[in-house]
Amino acid sequence: MTPQTPQQQTRIVIVAIVVTVATTVLGAGGGYLLGGPVAAAAAAASIGAGALLSSFLVRGRILGRLAESRQAAAVQGYADGIAHMVLAHTAAYEAAVFPISGPGAVTPQERAARRTRSYALAAEEELPHPVRRAAAAALAALDNGNLAASQEAMQNLFFAVHEQTVRP
Repeated sequence: MTPQTPQQQTRIVIVAIVVTVATTVLGAGGGYLLGGPVAAAAAAASIGAGALLSSFLVRGRILGRLAESRQAAAVQGYADGIAHMVLAHTAAYEAAVFPISGPGAVTPQERAARRTRSYALAAEEELPHPVRRAAAAALAALDNGNLAASQEAMQNLFFAVHEQTVRP
């Protein structure tokens, strides 16, 4: 079963409400034609109660699916956030490995701290596999100190994060 969007779920609830009202009115009209005002009231009450009960059953299913959709969105958002954090911290590590202002611009302690943080984020369990693979390649290239390979690996990491976070 494909997950429904919140808009589709809202539409189903609205249709259920409309059907409840419509069947109650039709029941009242049919009861009035067949037996007068008392029959109209009895038919409207019984048909309306049945329609109301079915609406509550549909509403329960929809709210259950909505909770599942929200949970899935939260998990996806968390994975997207971690992917962006990996990209940002790996870029910071790249800036420490290849500083623009020269070789002595970054202390070894700062470089080690950026490296540690980048590796810790790349090891997060919720990180999507393609991003993890690209981050591992980028970190390995940065550790080797090869500028061309590092730039290519960072570009691949950027594309992996982009593919992870872009929705059709």
